[in-house]
Amino acid sequence: MQDQDSFFIQTVENCRHAMYRVAFGMLRREADAEDAVSSAVVIAYAHLSSLRKKEALPGYLLRCLIHACHGQLKQRKKEQAAVIAIIHTPPKEHTPIWIYLSHLPEKFRLPLLLRYGENLSLEDTASILSLPKGTVSSRCSRGLSMLRKEMIKEEQGHDEP
Repeated sequence: MQDQDSFFIQTVENCRHAMYRVAFGMLRREADAEDAVSSAVVIAYAHLSSLRKKEALPGYLLRCLIHACHGQLKQRKKEQAAVIAIIHTPPKEHTPIWIYLSHLPEKFRLPLLLRYGENLSLEDTASILSLPKGTVSSRCSRGLSMLRKEMIKEEQGHDEP
C-alpha cells in the first residue's frame, strides 16, 4: 500500500503545475484553481484502487480536475454575468495569450489548453476529454482560427468581427 501511495504522491507532484494551469484556464481565478486541484487529488486518491494501469494516473488526475472545475462553474452561476463582462473587455496591446483563450467557448478553449498549453498528444487530449481524436483535432483547429481572428482584430484596432 505504501508503494501505491508513494507512486500517487510522486505523480501528483509531477502533474501539479499542469493541473493548476488547466484549472486556471477553465476557472480564471487562482483560489478556485487551487481548490479544484485539491478536490481532484482527493477524488483521484479515493478511486486509486479502481485504476487498472498505474500509467493512466496522470490522465485520470486531469479528468478528475476537469470534473471538479465543471462543478465549481455550476456553483457560481450567479457570478457568471460579472465574469462574462470582464472577459469581453477589449484586450490591450501585448495581451497575454490566456486573455485571448478566455474569449473562446470552453469546447474550444479546453482542447487548446491541454493540447498546446500542456503539450499533450492528440490521443491523450482525446482520452482525457472523452472525445474522438477527430473532434479534438477539429476543435483545436477551429479554436486556433478563432484565436488568430481575435489577435488580428486587436492589431487592426477595431471591434468588428
